[in-house]
Amino acid sequence: MAHQGFFYAPDERLLSTADFLAAGGEWLAAQLTKLNPDEDKEALLKLWRKVTYEELPADFAVVPYCNLNTGNLSYLPVKMVAKMYMSNGMCAGNTPEEALVQGIAELFERHVNQRIVREKLVPPTIPGDYIARFPRIAAMIAAIEARGDCRVILKDCSLGRGYPVVGVIYINLAAQSYFVKFGAHPLFEIAAERTLTELLQGQDIGRMMGMREFSFRDGSGDGNNLIGILVNGSGVYPSEFFGPQPSYPFREWDEVKADGNRKLLHHLLAKLAVDGFEVYARDVSFLGFPAFQVIVPHFSEIETFGDIGAIEEYADYNEARRLIRRLDELDKEERGLIIGFLRQMPYSPDTNVFEFLNQPVSDPAPFPWYFGSLDLLLTVFLLKNGDLQGAAAVFERYAAFSRKANRPEGAVTFYRCVADYLGARASGRSEAEIAATLGVFYPEEVVAGVLKEWGDPSKLDCRPDNPRCFDCARCAWRGDCLHPETERVYLLLKERQAANPIDQRHLAALGMGAPTLASH
Repeated sequence: MAHQGFFYAPDERLLSTADFLAAGGEWLAAQLTKLNPDEDKEALLKLWRKVTYEELPADFAVVPYCNLNTGNLSYLPVKMVAKMYMSNGMCAGNTPEEALVQGIAELFERHVNQRIVREKLVPPTIPGDYIARFPRIAAMIAAIEARGDCRVILKDCSLGRGYPVVGVIYINLAAQSYFVKFGAHPLFEIAAERTLTELLQGQDIGRMMGMREFSFRDGSGDGNNLIGILVNGSGVYPSEFFGPQPSYPFREWDEVKADGNRKLLHHLLAKLAVDGFEVYARDVSFLGFPAFQVIVPHFSEIETFGDIGAIEEYADYNEARRLIRRLDELDKEERGLIIGFLRQMPYSPDTNVFEFLNQPVSDPAPFPWYFGSLDLLLTVFLLKNGDLQGAAAVFERYAAFSRKANRPEGAVTFYRCVADYLGARASGRSEAEIAATLGVFYPEEVVAGVLKEWGDPSKLDCRPDNPRCFDCARCAWRGDCLHPETERVYLLLKERQAANPIDQRHLAALGMGAPTLASH
């Protein structure tokens, strides 16, 4: 939504694909170097345009980031950054330098975490005599192990490159389970202390949340597992991670004089520069405290610039959301697009439609029943498109899930009756035969309710009171939807942005390169 004269930030630019190719600067140049020389760049960027859900009067809305190594500005598409980096590198602190140190340290931590999981690396255990040099860390480990049948192992997660990352493995010996926590800081003692503190923050040592049972059949290769580790801090690690043969030798932390965050910042910048990485930062301190997003091309991405599969999947997700928001206007082909997307997208049977739409509501219960689960909505679409076999299979899955989830007995009975009804319809039975057979096993009122609600698929999603996002004035559910409150906060934030514009070129003074301040 445009407000105060901009969509995302006061310093945004609205560019065509051709203009972006000319204005992307050093960041875009770094991305293009990784593409196959035969790659059609304009076709790839045309695909990227579909990642933007909002309607824009241009191909891309871009905002400036400052390269802390050169002092130059590059203009990055807002939605491209959001998809490739997510929240990675977002940081705040008491001073700009402190915030940037925190942000870059987090990038080290997540980069190492990804590589260890994906490449099944084995970090060396930090020797006890090295830990003994830091009495406070040794005491914290001893105190944790004294509180239960557990073990704490510290790992050197530097990847043999001197990256300032420590890993802590907490093991419940009684349950053969574990929890892994990574932390990073130029100073070993701070990195280890923070990691140990965060490990136990708000936790009961006897009932640690997020614990995973050890198994050689670990399932760590699942892409959702890695996202869970990066987003929630909990997931399955390859069994190799716990093995005895390290992938590289233990290396002591670099000695860094901790006489200010400016020196720590330059130390981290130099550490990355040795491996050819440059750091880009954007100042978002419009609320009055130092806040930034930091990105490092080819180091801090969660998804890559040229990952066509991931881009297409997200574009399909956007299209599915747009279609569902005008539910009662869909034709057979449009329903087919949603069916195809939901069938290939992994989701839990209890995921409701509002979660899929990213639309907050106070309580999904009062809405039309087919908004209560993606499985219910998928069943409706399959029925309306004439796929009785598909509808019966999806609802059978939903009914089985409801039974395992200990839903109320009456609801489970109704769901089982619907599943049986749809299965019978799919096998070609007549309505009279189905009703008579169901009456042998289910209460009369349940059978009558199922026949009334499910007998005519054409009426299933044609309610006049379906939600009408984002036409709040015409929507019957505006009292149950949190969009108006969310929009109000969003607009207030944009007003603060407009009142506190930030010139990103000032960041050059914090970096290591000559502040040429050239704007690309």
